[in-house]
Amino acid sequence: MNQPLDKTDKSILNLMQDDATLPLKTLAEHVNVSIATAQRRVQALIDNGVITKQVAIVDPHKVGYSLTAVVMVEMERSNNSMQHRFERLMNAQSQVMSCYEVSGDADFMLMVSAKNMKDYHQFTRNLLTYENNVRNFKSQFVMNFTKSGTKIYLD
Repeated sequence: MNQPLDKTDKSILNLMQDDATLPLKTLAEHVNVSIATAQRRVQALIDNGVITKQVAIVDPHKVGYSLTAVVMVEMERSNNSMQHRFERLMNAQSQVMSCYEVSGDADFMLMVSAKNMKDYHQFTRNLLTYENNVRNFKSQFVMNFTKSGTKIYLD
């Protein structure tokens, strides 16, 4: 964003991160501005790329995805071209919920959602291979979601 966020912007963002479906009237009342001001502020946050997406968060178990894996991926060759290729490949996969380039022993960390172990095994066989510049990967499986969210609290 071109200008730093002020208190009103931060309040709007905190509310919208909890519930992006709040009506403008409710949002305006909570941050003590007019509906027109709230609408203008939200649109500016969208236009400036502060708000990148408004989504519904789904409980994976209730939609048949009982397996979540944290996957640490080590690349065979670490050059820009190969890393960008891997990022594009992961971005195209519906099972990959998140893909982070990380520091340390691994090059990438993936959050992968699968229906079951067979589904996850197929994912690894198809995508985490030498053909895709993967030297090694380690999977850790989520046993329980104590906290899972996307909110960045702004004060």
